[in-house]
Amino acid sequence: MKSLGHTIIVHGRNGSKLDNLAKELQVEAVKADFSDLREVSEMADTILKKYDKIDVLINNAGVFKTSNTTTKDGYDVRYMVNTFAPYLLTTKLLPILRKGRVINLSSAAQASVDFEALNGKVELSDFEAYAQSKLAITMWSRHLTNQVGADGPVIIAVNPGSLLGTKMVKQGFNTNGNDINIGVDIIKSLSLDHEHADHSGEYYDNDNQKYAPPQADGLDDEKAKKIVESIQTIINNTLAS
Repeated sequence: MKSLGHTIIVHGRNGSKLDNLAKELQVEAVKADFSDLREVSEMADTILKKYDKIDVLINNAGVFKTSNTTTKDGYDVRYMVNTFAPYLLTTKLLPILRKGRVINLSSAAQASVDFEALNGKVELSDFEAYAQSKLAITMWSRHLTNQVGADGPVIIAVNPGSLLGTKMVKQGFNTNGNDINIGVDIIKSLSLDHEHADHSGEYYDNDNQKYAPPQADGLDDEKAKKIVESIQTIINNTLAS
């Protein structure tokens, strides 16, 4: 995207790695640990102070397998990084997103949300937590689209492609995975191409290269509302503590 004249802001949690990446790619950088909503909120505030407009927000951060599955606030880290943090970041940046786009990384792996697990009351396996968190971000994408209406950004959830060759896939599934450019190309297209402008609130399945229904719960507006209410409560309680 930089080659197309865009200013890129990259995010990371490791300060030294982030600084090196920013220098290497000659891009802007912001630091936050997405397992801590306080840091996410502070990062959003930093962006709001520095920029008055963002054209595209790509929520790409994701966790599948980790040695520590619980955050310091008692929530599953997959839910925190994959679902809660991007919701907080997106909603805080809405004033400068305006008619822009929000691309939320979902997955072909989707499973019905266990509200006890979402609220940190039940432990899940790696795959269960990942699949639930990815359906949850797909559901809040649709719900937020309905909330912001035509004046808000286009919000699209996407499965960028199954088992792409990312670090997460290599560590989680012990495979080199498929060509990562499969995911890069669709994210770029969803971010910039006009053909996607009328698909806000929808789910794009890149395995089949088309918009498609997500897992059945993904179209249940009442369940989506309940998920968003739970996420907002967790955010409010965490930021107030």
